[in-house]
Formats: sequence, structure tokens, C-alpha cells
Amino acid sequence: MDTHFTIGKWLIAAISGATAAFFGQYGLFFVLVAVGVVLDVITGLIKAKATGEGLSSEKANRGFWRKMSLFAALFFGMFLDYASAVVLVHAGVSLTGDTPFALIICAYIIINEAISVAENLYLANPDSFPRWIAERLKVAKKQVERGEEDTGARVQIPCPPPNKSRMNTDKPVFIRLLLCL
Repeated sequence: MDTHFTIGKWLIAAISGATAAFFGQYGLFFVLVAVGVVLDVITGLIKAKATGEGLSSEKANRGFWRKMSLFAALFFGMFLDYASAVVLVHAGVSLTGDTPFALIICAYIIINEAISVAENLYLANPDSFPRWIAERLKVAKKQVERGEEDTGARVQIPCPPPNKSRMNTDKPVFIRLLLCL
């Protein structure tokens, strides 16, 4: 039995090392998106059981391919980062600004997954999760969709009164969202 545990640890270490080596600086993006996807799937199953929706293989199949498209989008962002930094520069093509495509796509995916997790938890048991968290995440999603850069223009995010003193509008919206919690 101890041998199985050792083999399991070895496999996890090997997979983690291979992922870090393959993805390099993007390893954290991949892990964050993977955690968001897993949380969304788990909370989606909880919601389906709690609300009596039931499970269907057709819905699961559609959901699987939708989740795979998230990883495809992240890989495309990584591709754009490398292509814009290497190939396009040598070809004399310039994209406006230093746009970190993979980071933006990762943030967008994480926000969408977080909204879905929050809504799933709320629908599974409205007494266990405050709905305003999903609403705040939707504000962040709109900011990413509009492509707002860090130019000083800020989205006002209302906080509950006890945390209001911790709000600093000079901070990015993601940091301000965390401070509200």
C-alpha cells in the first residue's frame, strides 16, 4: 500500500514538473484556469443535484467542449504573446502597446468561472452565499470586455460599510474586489 502512495506522489511531482517546464512563465495561468474550471464543474454538479435539475450526458458533453475552448483560448493568448514578441517584431508589424494577451485572457476566463461558481453556489443554497459577490465579479468582467487600461479611470465598486475605509481607487479593479470581501 505504501508503494502506491509513493508512486502517486512521484506521478504528481512528474506531472507538475512537466507542466512547469512546458508552460514556463504561463504555468500559473494554466493552474489558475484549471482550478477555476474544476471549481465550476464541482459547483455545477452540486447545483444540479440541489435544485433537482438532474444530469444529462448531452449537457455534460457540451460543457466539456466549452471548458476545452477555455484552454484553447488561453493557449491562443500564449501564442499571441510569443508571436507578438518575436515574429511580428521581426516582420516589422507592431501591435499597439505591450498587450499581455495571455494574462488578459486568463483574467477573463477566471472572472467568468468565478461568476459561474458564485451563481452555482447561490442557486444551490441562497442562504450559503451572498449574491453581491457575483455582481461585483460582473463589474470586473465588463471592465475587461471594454478593454479598459490602467489609465486612472476607475470603476466604482460599492463595498459594504465596514470595509469602505480599505477601498483605494488607485488600485486595479481586481485588487479592489478582493479588498471588498
